[in-house]
Parts: sequence; C-alpha cells; structure tokens
Amino acid sequence: MDDRPQTVPKTNASDAKVTAPRDQARRKRQSGVISEDRDFVNALARGLMVLEAFGDAGDVWISGMDVADRVGLPKPTTSRLLKSLVALGYLHFSSRRRQYRLGVTVLSLGFAAREPFSLNELVTPHLKALADTFNVHASLVARDRLDAIQLEVRHSLNTLMTLRLEVGSRIPLAGTATGHALISALPEAELPPLFEELKERHSKFWPEILSSIKTGRREVAERGYTTASASWSTDINGVAVPLVFPGGSPVYALACGAPARHLPAGKQKVIGQRLVAIAHEIETKLRQVGTTQERGSEA
Repeated sequence: MDDRPQTVPKTNASDAKVTAPRDQARRKRQSGVISEDRDFVNALARGLMVLEAFGDAGDVWISGMDVADRVGLPKPTTSRLLKSLVALGYLHFSSRRRQYRLGVTVLSLGFAAREPFSLNELVTPHLKALADTFNVHASLVARDRLDAIQLEVRHSLNTLMTLRLEVGSRIPLAGTATGHALISALPEAELPPLFEELKERHSKFWPEILSSIKTGRREVAERGYTTASASWSTDINGVAVPLVFPGGSPVYALACGAPARHLPAGKQKVIGQRLVAIAHEIETKLRQVGTTQERGSEA
C-alpha cells in the first residue's frame, strides 16, 4: 500500500461539493490528505462562518449548540471559535443566558466597508466640536456586559474640565447618563436578563438604581436624551443620547461629561438637545448610504 500523502484533485463539476471552500472549512482533517490550496486557512474560514451564523439568524441571542448546528462544525470546535471571538470583542457572551450575540467590534468592520464613511469620520468631528464648544469630555460609547466602554474620546481644551477617561475606559452602566442612554434603546426582550445581572451587582442600592434607569428611559422617550448628576463619580454630571445604526447593530451612545460645577442642569439641557440633533443627522446619513448601496446592488 502506498502510504505517501495523497493530493486532493482539482475541483470540477462532479466533485465541487467536496472541495468547495465552505465544505473544506467544515470537514475534519483527514489523515494523509493534503489540500491543493495551501493558502486557504481553515481556522479563519470557520471563525467567519460562525460570525455569519449571527447575521443569518433572526434571533439576537444564539446558543453555542445552535451555532454549531447552523455552521455544521463539531461542537468542541465551535466552542473554541466562540470563545476566541468573545475574547476579541466580536461576540458577547451572557453567562446568565448561556448565549452569544454580536459584539461591538463587529460594527467597526462594518463601517470600514461603508463607502465613503467610516465610524471615526462620522462621529469624531461632532465629538471634537462638543468638547471644544462646551468644555466637556465627549465620547462615543458602547455597552460591554454591565459597563459602558469608551470607543472614541475627545477632551475639553480646558484641562480643569477634562475627565480621566480614554479609549477603553469603563464606567458603570447603571446610574449613569451614558448607561441609561444605552439601556433605553435595547429591545424589551433583553431588559429582564440585563436587570437581573445589574441587580446582582448593585444589590444594596438596586431599588434606587432601577428607579434611575426607568427615569432615564422615560427621558429618552420624551425628549431624546437623558441626564445624570453625581453618577459614577460624586462630582461628575453627564448627558447622553442613544445612537442606533440601521441593520440591527449593537446600540451606541453619544455622551458628554464634566465636573458638576461646570455642567449644571441648564447646560445639560443645551448639550442634550445638540446631541439629539447630532444623532439624528448621523442616523439619517447612514440610512441614505444604505439605501444608495441597495439601489446600486439592484442595478
């Protein structure tokens, strides 16, 4: 018997099923068989297939078992891929739900493919103008489990009013204007499990915190923005607005903060109204770009 490694023959119409890229990514390694396409990275292909399972699904949350069934990969392999994608920020895992959803990093890739705009090009000029005009810390923020994480930051020119927050900094989701803006735009089905996790973290003050979250959601519904005083730090006031991009992507927020004496209620109102206008402008621009791209693909 010839023990030398065999070479998979070139693809033709009869064996396309066997050597198609997706089938190549799904199949287990076969001893003694060498793929003719040495540039094809199976691990990468499998990871992308896992991400695609979330785009194809109608559900926001998917269990690991369901993902494995949808992509046709072994469950242990799928589990390793899911954990790697969580570590990189492309997926978010809820320990309470035991399910996964798309993470905030996915949107950065989506914007990179959106000509002629990118996430930074859309948001950064507005953040800079807010910081310079109102002497506040301005940021684009997303939710990471029970925290709000700073994705893009612009500081006030006045160093006395600049908060010690940089890209990657975290503040609590509960009890902050930023967090309440993020929560206000979440689907109703996601709120009960989130509130259970927040209750576990803030058990001592949960009644007061829940009341402030409900107030924040009501403010967003009525006027488009929400405010908070002495929230994550006793001397910090904030104002924020949810930013919802088309296509069911994760919710973001535009937020401004400053020491309480420099951000009184009247100034919060003015900034809040400006934030609402900015969010509307960005969301409208993205919808127009999406419509243009759809028409182009149909032509």
